Amino acid sequence: MDLKYIKGIGEKRAEAFKKIGVNNLDDFAEFIPRDYIKKIKIFELKSNNDKLIAICGKVTNIKIPRKSNHPLIIHIEDETGIAEIPLFGGAEFRSKQFRMNQEFLFCGKPEFTFLSDYPRINYRDHLPVNLSDTNDREFLKYPFLPVYELPGELKKTWIKVLSLSKILFSAFKILSKESNVLNNEGIPPDILTNLKLINKKTAVLRINFPLTETDIEESRRRLAFEELFYLQILMSIRKVINKKENKGIIFEKDSCELYETFKNAIGFELTNSQVKVINEITEDMRSNSVMNRLLQGDVGSGKTVVALYSMLVAVKNGYQAAIMCPTEILAEQHYFSITKICEKLNITTELLTGSYKGKDKKIKYEKIESGEAQIIIGTHSLIQEKIKFKKLGFAVIDEQHKFGVIQRAKFKEKGLNPDMLIMTATPIPRTLSLAYYGDLDISTIDEMPKNRLPIKTFLRTNEEKSKVMEFIRNEINKGRQAFIVYPIIDESDKLDLKSAIKEYDYLRNIIFKNDEVGLLHGKMTQEEKESIMERFKQNDIKILVSTTVVEVGIDIPNATVMLVEEAQRYGLSQLHQLRGRIGRGAEQSYCILLTDNKSEETLERLKILCESNDGFKISEKDLELRGPGEFYGVKQSGEIYFSCTDLYKDKDLLELAKIHSEKIINEDCHLRMEKNQQIKENFLKKYQDSINLINVA
Repeated sequence: MDLKYIKGIGEKRAEAFKKIGVNNLDDFAEFIPRDYIKKIKIFELKSNNDKLIAICGKVTNIKIPRKSNHPLIIHIEDETGIAEIPLFGGAEFRSKQFRMNQEFLFCGKPEFTFLSDYPRINYRDHLPVNLSDTNDREFLKYPFLPVYELPGELKKTWIKVLSLSKILFSAFKILSKESNVLNNEGIPPDILTNLKLINKKTAVLRINFPLTETDIEESRRRLAFEELFYLQILMSIRKVINKKENKGIIFEKDSCELYETFKNAIGFELTNSQVKVINEITEDMRSNSVMNRLLQGDVGSGKTVVALYSMLVAVKNGYQAAIMCPTEILAEQHYFSITKICEKLNITTELLTGSYKGKDKKIKYEKIESGEAQIIIGTHSLIQEKIKFKKLGFAVIDEQHKFGVIQRAKFKEKGLNPDMLIMTATPIPRTLSLAYYGDLDISTIDEMPKNRLPIKTFLRTNEEKSKVMEFIRNEINKGRQAFIVYPIIDESDKLDLKSAIKEYDYLRNIIFKNDEVGLLHGKMTQEEKESIMERFKQNDIKILVSTTVVEVGIDIPNATVMLVEEAQRYGLSQLHQLRGRIGRGAEQSYCILLTDNKSEETLERLKILCESNDGFKISEKDLELRGPGEFYGVKQSGEIYFSCTDLYKDKDLLELAKIHSEKIINEDCHLRMEKNQQIKENFLKKYQDSINLINVA
């Protein structure tokens, strides 16, 4: 059915829908409300002070204002009373939209004032309705009206919240009768029965037009399970294919001699946890399966050393190894620390970032292609088409949440089934690791080096800022260094945030005028960044004013203070990452979270950092408070998008989805059995953009 024939759409709106990817009636089945408006009677307004509500009734009075800055007043009446709705702006035009005794649906928030004899609604939207029309009567019988995202293309056609709700009602009426899309059950019947889940058709219709709040949650969980089920099908296929079908490199040479030489080169004892993880990785490397392993560990736990040893094993076996970093600062830091060790072992390293041009870049390309470069450290530059490795056998990705699945796949394609180690310093809650890394084996470094003192974290308000600056000055006088981090680079008219540049000038010229203050941010040239970081490392700069560009990859053992301004603007995991830039030396370190936000909820959230240095506990709390999209930048990665799932709330569904999907894939990896054809069809449709990454067709 052509969209333009659906009630309320027409030709222009049909074109607008097509621009946002809704090309036919079946596409509406993917619409999921982001919220609901409860429809109530006027006498109930007083008990719904804070919520967006809707009322339906007849216009009984239209008061045109005498002054242009006064509102047009509409009185609307139902069988329980009269409500007053002030409409600001364009009173003359607006008055023509309403007629006496015409029926309307209004939505807004209740507002009470002594200036009126009637309860008021703070107007948000309205919709003319006709109670003698069958379709309108059916639409209005539902007590919850769905609220959908309103892309700009739809707004251009004057579609608003209530009109879109009504259009979707008309679409779902037709869908439920004439289309098979809702009957395409995505979950096998035995699983539905076993888990007592409703069928897909009921779930889709109920979540869009529920009769009760129970309908909403029951339908959401059913659709969330389907999202998680197919995600786990994807993960199970990847894991089985990687383990059983993709033949990897067998790294046979892994002797005690290399391990002892390595320990002597690094000059310190590895923790028991590091040794355990090295054994897990090298055991994988000795097998003929392709290794796909996630290495997680708190900031400062020593993941890079573990990765370096693994790369040395690959080099000893005649292969190249490479590590890809999200920023040039991190790549350079890895290059300098890795090279220092590799020089003692006669291993050749190479650094490749976007800053190298012309002849320098060409020379580096040649060294990589010839195999002269044995360990290559770089940024996204490593996955450019022009880069050719002679024999890439081991690939490492650092701070993996900064990279999307496509970038990881391109990196892997630079070799012939190289082993891959993916590292993160943001400890991942079990729920997230199952959802996003169910196809990977996971190693965890859960022990910090013995000489590290726990960082002391304090929450302070702007009223205490002078004392905070005095504390930093005292640390500087002891010979220490400090970070001061701001949320933005330049001043913004839109956000009331402090800028690094403005505050840098103030700190340098007034607060710390007798100390060397440096500035670091993402818009600086690579040469400027390198110069600033080198001076900070050499202790020429005492205080580094920065944006979150220092979130990863900065290692200054002499820095003992991390001051984060506008701390309420950050997630807990990001604050924990910033805190991890200090505490790397023998001296006591301090993290100070500064905020002018008095919200009890905000202060309680930030206190979590003051009470714990455990990244796993912090990340679990961060997931609970903010959700996966904010926690890990999932929406930006192009990897996974959930419309119904709440990963924190739906832990049980994820576990169940994993169990059932693994059972199916272990029996039928390529979904070739007759009973699995519907699953295969749905799966290929859902993940059609990823087929080349999962080797299933």
